[in-house]
Amino acid sequence: MQRVLVEAVAMAEFGPVRVLTTHLEYYSRPQREAQIEAIRDLHAEACAHARQPRMGEGEAGGSFEVFARPVSAILCGDMNYPAEAAERARMLAPYGDGTVAWRDSWSVLHGEEPHAPTVGVHKVDWVARPSCFDFVYLTEDLAPRLVSHRVDAETAASDHQPVWVELA
Repeated sequence: MQRVLVEAVAMAEFGPVRVLTTHLEYYSRPQREAQIEAIRDLHAEACAHARQPRMGEGEAGGSFEVFARPVSAILCGDMNYPAEAAERARMLAPYGDGTVAWRDSWSVLHGEEPHAPTVGVHKVDWVARPSCFDFVYLTEDLAPRLVSHRVDAETAASDHQPVWVELA
């Protein structure tokens, strides 16, 4: 199964935000770890891009138009690891170069309270007990804007439960 990371810039009331979504590898921890490093590298690259002075606006609407890649970002998806995994700790690890670190939206609002389960809520054969495999990470600058983090435990439309966050 192909694994990708999709990035788009959305305009929020408070400014531009990079929105990223992914589905990390399930069967191979080394591949998942490599994917996490690639995400961290892409985030560092975007933050470095945002720190660069803009050297002219290019052609508005033309093929050389310059689009910002803002520091502010939300990363969500099926990470295929539980909240206590070393992979999550690596995703949240600080950067040493001024890159804004990721924060786990659940933990921003709920501290050390265990994550709400997002898999195994309805019977599946690949987890022994309900667990959280679906995360929403946001950059530190967005953490104060986080209003809510919800998991829909009712729907059985997928083997994963939908997750919503609200920023103000």
